[in-house]
Amino acid sequence: MAEKKKSKTDVAARAGMKGKDKVCSICGGKVDVVMSVSATGKKKLRRLCCEG
Repeated sequence: MAEKKKSKTDVAARAGMKGKDKVCSICGGKVDVVMSVSATGKKKLRRLCCEG
């Protein structure tokens, strides 16, 4: 009889990371990132947690 192979992905670990809050490496606060578009049409991701 053939043995069942184990899954290569750890589903429990991925679910745990998904529920965990991301922390900013610069200010230590919760990461809040938005995409802003300049007048020329260039897109840029900005961290709102670090602005003040």
